[in-house]
Amino acid sequence: MAKRRIAELEGGETLLVLATDPEAPIDLAAWAAAEGHGYEERRRKGFTEFALTKASAPGA
Repeated sequence: MAKRRIAELEGGETLLVLATDPEAPIDLAAWAAAEGHGYEERRRKGFTEFALTKASAPGA
């Protein structure tokens, strides 16, 4: 779902994802790195919050 949603954003905009899945940090970090997106992770009580900042388009 994050992949579909971030496709709708402009470069530099941030998508906030909340997850309880223990695999989410691994999956989201790997995907963000592969796509060149910014990635921040914050542990919260009962869930993890991820801030994914969309990479700017090449040449933009």
